[in-house]
Amino acid sequence: MKIGNSVINSISMIIMAALLAACGKDSPSFGLLPAGQTFKQNKAIFNNQLDILWVVDNSASMSPLQTNLVNNFSSFITGFKSKGYDFHMGVTSTDAYLGEFRGDTRFFSLRDGTDNSLYGQGADTHSGTFTILPTTLNLNTVFTTNATQQASGSGDERAFSSFKDVLSSPLNAGFLRPQSFLAVIILSDEDDFSSKTRVEFGGNDHDYADPSLDTINSYVSYLDTLTATTGAFRRYNVSSIAVIDNACLTAHQAQAGSSIMGTRYMQLTNATNGILGDICGNYSTALDNIQSQIATLSSQFFLDRQPVINSIVVKVNSLAVTNNAINGWTYSSTANSILFHGTAVPAQNATIDITFTPTTIIN
Repeated sequence: MKIGNSVINSISMIIMAALLAACGKDSPSFGLLPAGQTFKQNKAIFNNQLDILWVVDNSASMSPLQTNLVNNFSSFITGFKSKGYDFHMGVTSTDAYLGEFRGDTRFFSLRDGTDNSLYGQGADTHSGTFTILPTTLNLNTVFTTNATQQASGSGDERAFSSFKDVLSSPLNAGFLRPQSFLAVIILSDEDDFSSKTRVEFGGNDHDYADPSLDTINSYVSYLDTLTATTGAFRRYNVSSIAVIDNACLTAHQAQAGSSIMGTRYMQLTNATNGILGDICGNYSTALDNIQSQIATLSSQFFLDRQPVINSIVVKVNSLAVTNNAINGWTYSSTANSILFHGTAVPAQNATIDITFTPTTIIN
């Protein structure tokens, strides 16, 4: 039987109309089959290594604030221990940078307590443990000793150059691992005034107009280079517990006699997706928020194809996880990744299944 040209043309027009309808504005893909990625959260595939460096202000006004930190430490560490994180944790002070100007590399070493011998006064207190591990006995007690830096240190606080000196020093080789997530946490009631050219207390040591001050971007670049990551794919962040509002500034000035807004701390924290805590506020809440952000960023799963967002299904150990920014998962379009939050952060050895419809076909 012969089919006339008019019939063929009619059939062609019907097929073309169907294709055009399928490729309309509301159809991100056509004829694509669902794709899936299955992740096994263990050392072979998921890197649960976490390296945490605390930078504790050890100037004259800090003793009660250090006490607040160690008294609320459980709010920070409990989640990492229960989820099975492989962590390294160390402490330094805001005057570790003094090693640059005094030619004394002992300042660069991780602290196992208070090294008053560096300042020629007082007795030392040591835990004997420079890097705290998940297997460290009496972990909370060891951290209390290490983080109680007392108040004999310099009043010219330079937290940024101090953490850089410590992370760069061969004295601490092995603390920072090649593929770990690095978390730097600063506790200070002043601000950072890092400079590579100004000696301690040179000129006005708390002068934002000082042209020799290191820029915030120089430390972002340093950390980018150190971790070989940048932007949405950064494998680090910096958090600060500092003076972050005028109410705290007024209250702390009345209590301690002097204080300054943590402007540069806030800038570096915001630039690296860290968390700001109020040094005058609830330390348990601040430390819990810092812990949650680190857990979220360090448990990020990157997808190898762009998903249709409303098609994403996430399961942990075969149980569905809700799309929720508090205790669930969210999708980052910038990094093309799945982020887990709160109680939804998977534990070590959990099985994570992520299925979705891709937006494009890969041949």
